[in-house]
Amino acid sequence: MLIVFSLSILLYANTWSFDFASDDTMMITSNKYTQGGIDGIKKILGSDAFEGFLGKGKNLLSGGRYRPLSQIVFNLEYSAFGLNPTLWHIQNTLCFAFAMLLLYIVLLYLFKITNLKWINIAFITTLISIVHPLNTEVIANIKSFDLILTLIFILAALYWSLKWYDNKKPILLFGVFISLFLGTLSKETALTFLGVIPLSILFFRKYKAKEFWTIFGVLFAAIVSYFAMRISLLGMPKYVEVTELLNNPFLEATTSEKYATIMFTWWHYIQLYLLPINQTHDYYPYTIELKNWLNPLVVLALLLYISVTIWSAIELYKTVFKNKKTNYIAYAWLFFLLTFSVSSNLLVSIGAFMNERFIFIADIGFALILANAIINIANKFGRNNSKFTFIILIPILLLFSAKTIIRNYAWQDDYTLFTTDVNVSVNSAKCNVSAGGKSYEKAKKIVNPAKKAKILNDAEKYLKHGIEIHPKYAQAYVLLGNVYFEKEDYNNAFVTYQKAVNIGEHKDALNNIKSLGLKLHQEKKDSSSLMVLKYYNKYKTKDSDISYFIADNYLNQKNVDTAIVILNALIKRDSTYDEAYNKLGEIYGRYKNNLEVSKYYLIKAYEINPKNASVCENLGVLNGIIGNTEQSIFFFKKALDVMGKPTSQIYQNIAASYRKMGDNVKAEEYMRKAKELGIRN
Repeated sequence: MLIVFSLSILLYANTWSFDFASDDTMMITSNKYTQGGIDGIKKILGSDAFEGFLGKGKNLLSGGRYRPLSQIVFNLEYSAFGLNPTLWHIQNTLCFAFAMLLLYIVLLYLFKITNLKWINIAFITTLISIVHPLNTEVIANIKSFDLILTLIFILAALYWSLKWYDNKKPILLFGVFISLFLGTLSKETALTFLGVIPLSILFFRKYKAKEFWTIFGVLFAAIVSYFAMRISLLGMPKYVEVTELLNNPFLEATTSEKYATIMFTWWHYIQLYLLPINQTHDYYPYTIELKNWLNPLVVLALLLYISVTIWSAIELYKTVFKNKKTNYIAYAWLFFLLTFSVSSNLLVSIGAFMNERFIFIADIGFALILANAIINIANKFGRNNSKFTFIILIPILLLFSAKTIIRNYAWQDDYTLFTTDVNVSVNSAKCNVSAGGKSYEKAKKIVNPAKKAKILNDAEKYLKHGIEIHPKYAQAYVLLGNVYFEKEDYNNAFVTYQKAVNIGEHKDALNNIKSLGLKLHQEKKDSSSLMVLKYYNKYKTKDSDISYFIADNYLNQKNVDTAIVILNALIKRDSTYDEAYNKLGEIYGRYKNNLEVSKYYLIKAYEINPKNASVCENLGVLNGIIGNTEQSIFFFKKALDVMGKPTSQIYQNIAASYRKMGDNVKAEEYMRKAKELGIRN
């Protein structure tokens, strides 16, 4: 037990310095309900699992997901510790260690192992489950705490079920009920133990009808309670057509291709378990290409699953009705099949072709098959089977452990994860776009021009490939536009943002088009800025800031009358927009030489916002021109009071006003201040 607990911690201790990554964004770092305190807990209980990230009433997958218990734990931890990834990673590791300890205890009791020599099938199965690299995603990714929590509760439910079956203590039935109920509230995978627990009893205990159906009744009551709670709080699950490829990987597949591809993924799970190389967190389209029934691996998988399942069912029948000795492999296979069913894509869509975390609990069945094989092989070498078991087991454990520790490092942060896994998920639109997006974010923080250019080029390459795979991926165009923006390739940035908008009005794309237009305006590229801002204005006609800058662009191009028309239309629509009045005041004073109209607009702007430094300064200039020197000084000083940082020009203007009044002492005082700031040439 000490080895089990210590090894679980040792293998994942290197994750304790890692940041948040991958789905942590959805469930923790950008989830309003996780970060919402007591009110957040209420919303978690009454909402789909993704609503706190996506927004009220929204979910990614048909039917929705309901996992309130794990999310409530996240909420409480955020309230206590904030976004401290170290503490959350330690929690995942410790809970995983506890789950593996519980697995060992449950297997000992399930298999009725009383002679606790360390070489036994329960211990070997547990060791393989601890070290196997396919589990890295669950422990290294904080969000997958929901799976660890589920495993703890369903193992407890299995243990209490066996205990009651053997001892008949009524309190144990409550343990069965509450454990499975809490497991379902952690993640829907727990629902499969409605089948797994009865299966375990049939294989490893003598069938007694009354006791068997009593346990089944308690398990069924726990499942019914879960659905009753879910439906009462959320209503009936809504099954809607998912039309986004990244949430429906079979969107472009025929029915035949869909099921052939599903069967191929079933083969790939076995392949990955036996030879865990080329691991990735991303199996979105098209990490796995769509398959057809002419593919030999698809046919092989179908034959394997059907034949082994039929054989296992026959073995179960013989165990129950013929009193045949339990076949561990048959039990392990049916354990895997039942637990895997909810994430297999066969019963419900899981939104991806496959994922390593989807068999986190199911692969205990594989571990049991492998443990059984090791013991059987060792037995063929002679009487000292413990020695030969040790010889076979240790290299497997060492290789798997080394791979696990190495694989953990991919989960350091999003940038490391995405740019590592994109080498495996070469044809995944999502992974390429994620790698491109994080490369762009990293490049923005780099000062060295050569390094920055290299990472921006990598980002561009990833994003373009993501678009090739999924041409309707709006976010990919937005991110590619951002890369061009950072490269100061403004023309390509604008064209790329437009492509995102054309896919469907895209908030980020339009916001970035706005930023691009303002950037071009800032750089005095008026014709380009005008083109970009007018495009944005087609979609956001009520954006007063953009109408203002469009007018300013026209003004910079000496198209004064058009600027006036736009500004008048703006103040007609938004009568409190002080900058529009201010600009009209400038125009009528500077370009139309109409000081009365200029004064009218500037006074209106001042009445709306007396803390607008530009308005105050313009009123100071206007009053100086018309000879109202005292008022001129008043407004210049008012501008000084409200502006964050004084300019030498305003000090010069005040000095000139005092000089007009004949107050040379004051004039010199303000000229001295102007010189301290540096008089403009």
